[in-house]
Amino acid sequence: MFSYFPYVFVFVFFLSILGYAWWRFRFVFKRKYRYPGALLFVLCFAVNFFQRAVSNDIIAGIMQAIGSFSTVFLANWVLFCIFWDLYLGIRRILGKKSIANKRLRMRREPALASAVALLTVAFFLIGAPSQSRFKVITINEKLETTPQKTLRIALFSDIHFDNLFQKDKLERLLDSLRVLQPDAIFFAGDLADIPAYKLQKKGFDSLFKHISAPLGFFAVLGNHEGFNIYDEHSTVEWLKNLDNVVVLMDSTACNEYFCLTGRLDHSCAKKLQRNRTPLNELMPANNSVPWFLLDHQPKGLDKQDTALSRLPNFAMSGHTHAGQFFPATIAIRFLWPLVYGLGNLSGMPWYVTSGIGQWMPIRTFTRNELVLFVFE
Repeated sequence: MFSYFPYVFVFVFFLSILGYAWWRFRFVFKRKYRYPGALLFVLCFAVNFFQRAVSNDIIAGIMQAIGSFSTVFLANWVLFCIFWDLYLGIRRILGKKSIANKRLRMRREPALASAVALLTVAFFLIGAPSQSRFKVITINEKLETTPQKTLRIALFSDIHFDNLFQKDKLERLLDSLRVLQPDAIFFAGDLADIPAYKLQKKGFDSLFKHISAPLGFFAVLGNHEGFNIYDEHSTVEWLKNLDNVVVLMDSTACNEYFCLTGRLDHSCAKKLQRNRTPLNELMPANNSVPWFLLDHQPKGLDKQDTALSRLPNFAMSGHTHAGQFFPATIAIRFLWPLVYGLGNLSGMPWYVTSGIGQWMPIRTFTRNELVLFVFE
């Protein structure tokens, strides 16, 4: 029962945010349009979660665009409302009557809501082009277990194939990997937000099959893979059926230069109604080569993994998108111990990538990235 508490908390939290936004949005409309207008706003936000079930690409793309705009607007609107309500509260403490505050809301909030909408438009004009771009980041790291040779490992995560994803971006990812010539490639989860038949229809499978490296291409599942894990068009099965990738779901793969343990994502484990395998059962027997850990969500080690005789030499995650857009770039720092970049979790070096794609077609104050690690 208690294992579902975080999901219940998140659900109640988002309902509270929507309720607050709806309640505050009433003053934007004239009295007779107040509640229908606020409800329409909430519905525009909700289409983000239903567009994946629409088979028509054009309609689904429009729904995604509407939902994405509403989501960014909602985040900025809630932030504005918090400061606006604080200001009105101070006015009330200083002696202003509640009716005076209500009149001020009715006079000012339509214009202020328009200002937030214009700010959202500006964010999209700046952040939407980032959908097609990514930057190659190189990180040099010395490992406690020295590898037999310098290891060049490429990491990308959170590609989020969707109805607005541009195929040429995947082509440029392939070109970059060919230029970088990594020894191995790791994918840290969140492959797609569309069903498998759309991945094939758009030709993503024919390109994804070309991702390869001498020591292998390895992948783990992300929380978005859990959305349709039981569906007949599951992206998990799509990924497993590719001959060029090894999907690790609480399993370890080793070669003569390194071992890699890929964890089953926390959300996928819940969907499958199973516990994550204790890490000591996945620990490689070979202590002479570096041991890497790939886990989609950067939560650190599980409680059951505190008494390990050996820690992985290096861990990698995605999931956070580094917040992706303002003001989530600020709020996310209160939710995760490590949001982006190289840090330390559970006593080991841990890198969190901002991802090479994004859940919605916008990035502000963050970037898409392909990471090349040079381990010595």
